[in-house]
Amino acid sequence: MKTQFEEYRARRQRTGAVALICLISALGGFLFAEPGSAWVAAAMRIGIVFSALWLCFPTRTRPAAWAVFSPARLVVIALCAYYFQRIKWFLPALAIFALLYSILRPRIKK
Repeated sequence: MKTQFEEYRARRQRTGAVALICLISALGGFLFAEPGSAWVAAAMRIGIVFSALWLCFPTRTRPAAWAVFSPARLVVIALCAYYFQRIKWFLPALAIFALLYSILRPRIKK
């Protein structure tokens, strides 16, 4: 039976192979396909995403990239990703929140 590290190692190798194949085929598409080809762009994007995923997998010397995330951090990242598109509305809301926090926060008694 495989250990969890061996399973992650196998997944990391497969992910790296897919990323490399996609990036090489995108390079070949840039060189030989007609300009504006959709499959070249798709292969490049998929290769970049798989390359980023490959970097996230654990190795013998470092844990997985997602091992350091607490649920609170994931919520903050999800909210930032959601509101990034709506930055016009998010910045005033953030300013109001900061103002209310500075007014309502508990004071340290000296």
